[in-house]
Amino acid sequence: MSKTRRPKGAGSIRNRGTERAPRWFAYHYVVIDGRRRQISEGPFARKVDAEAWLRDELKLAREGRATVPKRITTGELLDDWLAVARRQLSPNTQAEYERIASKRLRPHIGDVKLTELRPAHIARMLDQLRKPGANRRGTTGNKGLSETSLQHTLGVLRTALSWAVRQRLISHNSADDVDRPQREAREMRVWSAGELAKFLDHAADDRLHPLFRVAAFTGMRRSELLGLRWSDVDLDAATVSVRRTRTRVAYEMHEAARTKTRAGVRVVDIDRATVAVLRRWAKAQKAERLAWGPAYTDSGYVSTAEDGRPLHADHAANRFARLVKAAGVPTIRFHDLRHTHASLLLARGTPVLDVSRRIGHASAAMTLDVYGHVVPGQGQRAAAAFADLVEGGR
Repeated sequence: MSKTRRPKGAGSIRNRGTERAPRWFAYHYVVIDGRRRQISEGPFARKVDAEAWLRDELKLAREGRATVPKRITTGELLDDWLAVARRQLSPNTQAEYERIASKRLRPHIGDVKLTELRPAHIARMLDQLRKPGANRRGTTGNKGLSETSLQHTLGVLRTALSWAVRQRLISHNSADDVDRPQREAREMRVWSAGELAKFLDHAADDRLHPLFRVAAFTGMRRSELLGLRWSDVDLDAATVSVRRTRTRVAYEMHEAARTKTRAGVRVVDIDRATVAVLRRWAKAQKAERLAWGPAYTDSGYVSTAEDGRPLHADHAANRFARLVKAAGVPTIRFHDLRHTHASLLLARGTPVLDVSRRIGHASAAMTLDVYGHVVPGQGQRAAAAFADLVEGGR
């Protein structure tokens, strides 16, 4: 029986594989700059998927939005995407994306034509990055990337390819068809209330004690704390306004007039004891200003070096680590003061929504996702509610 021919202008679908292992490809033609150009996609494992792609592409072609085939490499696509994306990225995120692109993506798939990039290319890249020395050309001896790092790498590539799809450079995001690396479960390290109190008592005479106190008693991010100015602090109202951040990019510190998320812009209430700590610190800063005289930099930041210059993130982190060790409390990172703040509040029964707003999460659901394991009584309440539902219906 002869095969039914598709109508003219309806494209074509062909199996380039075998009956047992089909490899379906879809084709159609568009006129670009006066020239008839073939647009193709595949392989698809199922004919129905090839037909769905072709149907969508023909619709776009009728609307004048056909995919524009450009013979650029994946590396060139990354360059174009980063040039556009950096306008919306924080300096820290921009530096991280560029590092992933240069050290992981370009060495392995940068030379692959964008229109020829397939899930197999990406899967092979991830396998190579798991091997020692493969995350950077010309290096040996270093460990392969963790599954968490691979997840970040795939995420950056997926975002770049999604942009390429929106620009009609390609019709499909190949990264969507690659199995997502499974992030390793990391145990959250937090202090008990007693351990936090012990640390703060030990650090009471340290000049960075006010920084650590505010971090522990507000749950603010380190970047938010380092970006905090005295103009953001209202000691009479006992509030701190979070408006900006200072982050480390390479070694340089950069201020951004925005927080990590929209929800990050917030007003945080502080307790009377923390107000007293900040009042004493304001007086101490004035004394340092007088001692340094003309050499003092009046930066306006709450956390500064002795000469008034804004504090560097590394100095804060290193000083915190030394004090933790000397205090004889379990080792945690500076950022874990934020986790400690949220965990202690939730364990005490503070409503999740209140904690979420306090620490600047985008939603209460996000807070539950991160800290749900410390909310007391959730399991018991769920068990009792289900039992009442079933038994009550008898």
